[in-house]
Amino acid sequence: MSYKGDLSLANPMDPVDREDSASKAAGHVPSAELVDDKIGIEQKGMTKGWGGGAGSWFDAWLTSAAAQIGQVMLALPNAVALTGLRAGVPLLFMYSLFSIFTIHLLNALYCEYKARKIKAGTWEGGHNKKATQYFNVIGYLVNRWVGYFVMLITIISLCSTGIAQVVAISTGLYYLDIHITKRIWTIIFGAVLTCTMTFIPSFRHFRIYNIISLTGTAYTALYLIVTACKIGLKSSSAPVGPTSMENLFLGANVFMNAFGGHTLSFEVIDAMYAPSRYDHVYPFSYLYTYFVSVPHSILIQLASPKNNKTYGNVYGVVPVNAARDVSIILMVIHQFVAYALYVTPVFFMWEKLIRTHTKSYWIRLPSRIPVSLFIWFIALLIPFYNTINAIMGSFGNSFTAFVFPTGAYLWVYRTAAARANAPKQPFLPGGWTTQMCLCCFLFVWFAIFGVGFGMWASIANLVQNVSTYSVFAECYQCAGIVKTNRLNG
Repeated sequence: MSYKGDLSLANPMDPVDREDSASKAAGHVPSAELVDDKIGIEQKGMTKGWGGGAGSWFDAWLTSAAAQIGQVMLALPNAVALTGLRAGVPLLFMYSLFSIFTIHLLNALYCEYKARKIKAGTWEGGHNKKATQYFNVIGYLVNRWVGYFVMLITIISLCSTGIAQVVAISTGLYYLDIHITKRIWTIIFGAVLTCTMTFIPSFRHFRIYNIISLTGTAYTALYLIVTACKIGLKSSSAPVGPTSMENLFLGANVFMNAFGGHTLSFEVIDAMYAPSRYDHVYPFSYLYTYFVSVPHSILIQLASPKNNKTYGNVYGVVPVNAARDVSIILMVIHQFVAYALYVTPVFFMWEKLIRTHTKSYWIRLPSRIPVSLFIWFIALLIPFYNTINAIMGSFGNSFTAFVFPTGAYLWVYRTAAARANAPKQPFLPGGWTTQMCLCCFLFVWFAIFGVGFGMWASIANLVQNVSTYSVFAECYQCAGIVKTNRLNG
């Protein structure tokens, strides 16, 4: 094997030697189960307490459920209003099913990557193991320069998600106290996030945080469902279709953001004792995802279609009461956890770049602070909640959840020999034919409608918001929030 690089950014993604790849394809590649940590599976990852050291399927489910849906659930009702019920409901389910399929593709690519590394004797385990990330896998299996492009898009996507958490926290807290502007809330809690969530070492230290965050989203989903029913459902007054093409793609972008949280998938898979089974665990996280995303999005649109279209955050629609305030507080806690979940992969990349990734915690963790400061600054620069979610969906998640997985899978398994020796075989009826055809369809669909038209709608909306509110806006949509608080209070 001619590959001699490690996973550091100094030489992160040397391509697999083509001659060696051919010999691998002709020979034996380990099965998917052989990439699993047998000792860890036997321990089941439940023996090291609630704080860390956990790599079981349960922890993978917790992390996936906590990361998959969070602050974006507050933007989903507005997205349904933009697309209309007739287009919005099918898109919600369609994107979620596509998301489950592309997770299977990413899991297969991880198994292929690890199997090749094990066969070559270059896989690193134990305490010195470096985190395996999205760009490592794609760059190793496809091409070095493709890997660099994937790394760039992944960084943008993850940072945007972190920015969205900071903006969501300031927006939620402004609903609680309108006497402090959103910008001040952003300054305060940007500092708090930098000084706290920056110092969680890895994804095996998230169990208790994930449980707390899931409590917040579960309560909020139930609260919004009950509130919508109390307001009263007015199906006759709810628009069934989008009012413009721009609104249709803006709403679809938010759906992609909700169901396209694949940027941290490899870190979660890598933290598992049985990484080959992640695509078995992930669909179960969607039972929870559907509960906290679909019912309240539809019911709020039926209960208050006019206000729902006006506000990018659902708290602008519901009455002001103690139940709402509890929901806001719980969602702020969830957003703290989500910030750490999504920004941690960027921390890993930064550590590799400045060569602190394998250093002691007292060196490694403080070295992350510049990343947190950058995210904090951008959250102050463009605090446009619904616009950030739309940009994340179109530019970040279109690529990382749909275009990259399908494109890489088509490339890696383009030959009969590679398909025959794949560690993880297709699960769809029709085998490879069905799998490859679906990959082709999704690649074209999301490249055109997700990245192309989605970015057009998102940028148009960003330009409009900057023109209206300017950058470093003191209080985005605050006049409407004050009015709504008075009317609903």
